[in-house]
Amino acid sequence: MHSRWDVILASLPYREDPNKSKTRPCVIIDVDKTSNEYIIIGVSSVSLRETDYQIKYCKQANLSNGSIIMIDHIVRVSSTGKYTYIGHLDKTDRVNVMKLMSD
Repeated sequence: MHSRWDVILASLPYREDPNKSKTRPCVIIDVDKTSNEYIIIGVSSVSLRETDYQIKYCKQANLSNGSIIMIDHIVRVSSTGKYTYIGHLDKTDRVNVMKLMSD
């Protein structure tokens, strides 16, 4: 089982067309043990919205330089699925993401 702030590979629907999806890095922002789900947000190399967050410590999370977190693209996925672990988000990035999400 993965933990909060782990970066995993998961199938994430597109923001513009939820009927299509793409396997991409995602950050687990919460683990719902009651429903056996991860609450994830997608990571991308292209920033499309003002709400996107530029990751400061990409290497620590094993992500490409310039990676962004799509703050407004939150999805629930089953925690029983098989996901590839990529890395773990740095504390500075975690604090910044939490701050943006609470705004």
